[in-house]
Amino acid sequence: MSIITQTPRLIIRRFKPEEEETYLSLYDDERVMQYLPFRSREDHIKIFREHLVAGPAGSVTGRWGLFNKADDDFIGMCLLRLFDDGSDNVELGYAFRYDYWGKGIASEMAVALLAHMFTVKPGTKFVAVTDLANIPSQRVLEKAGMKRDKNYLRNGEELAMFRL
Repeated sequence: MSIITQTPRLIIRRFKPEEEETYLSLYDDERVMQYLPFRSREDHIKIFREHLVAGPAGSVTGRWGLFNKADDDFIGMCLLRLFDDGSDNVELGYAFRYDYWGKGIASEMAVALLAHMFTVKPGTKFVAVTDLANIPSQRVLEKAGMKRDKNYLRNGEELAMFRL
């Protein structure tokens, strides 16, 4: 198991190949999908398989599983990827199973992941975007130390933007 970082409650680690269906099940819940861009099942499979391979040493980008440390229950996924504005900014993203919403896990994950990645690559500029109506996710980003910036337009959709 390749652990990226952990907290007293959470483990952020690489997915195992046999966890593909677990990963895909996250996107079957309409409540989870309400703030995420639509992707087909085939798109999600491709994304999952591409991220099974570790990035180069010193990379701060990837897509990882988030698991409950107490019982290894799957909570969701988190990612860091190059932002789509042509800059060197790195975007934080995440999606959790609905039964884990509202428990402080997203804030805990964001703080831990960003802090870890600052040790891997100091000076990295992190950003995040959320649906304008996704106020809980905006609070998560603020708790992680990110500040609201002007809105960002992605694929014709206006999103709330945050920077760290």
